[in-house]
Amino acid sequence: MKLNKMSPAQVGLMQAIGVGIYCSLIAFFLWSMGNSVEHAVPEFLAGVIMLFLLVFSVAICGILVFGYPVYLLIQKDTRRALSILGYHLLYAIIILIIFLLIVLLIK
Repeated sequence: MKLNKMSPAQVGLMQAIGVGIYCSLIAFFLWSMGNSVEHAVPEFLAGVIMLFLLVFSVAICGILVFGYPVYLLIQKDTRRALSILGYHLLYAIIILIIFLLIVLLIK
């Protein structure tokens, strides 16, 4: 799939869906670890693991969100890069609202 042949709205939507899926997987992992392990890991080690997970997550999300727009900026296509970033942020907010509504309706 060629990203340069897709509209900025489509690329932004794909990026937002990717970040949403990644965040959902990390949230599921944290939830399942919290439900399955009762103080099996010392607090210090749990803190270190959480910080490493944070750094790893920031790197993955940074690549998903800013990777292609930075590439476009290097190629001097500033307008397309900013519109993709804008669409991504718009779709990410919409996905977050949908997640929140689902959670509130389930409770």
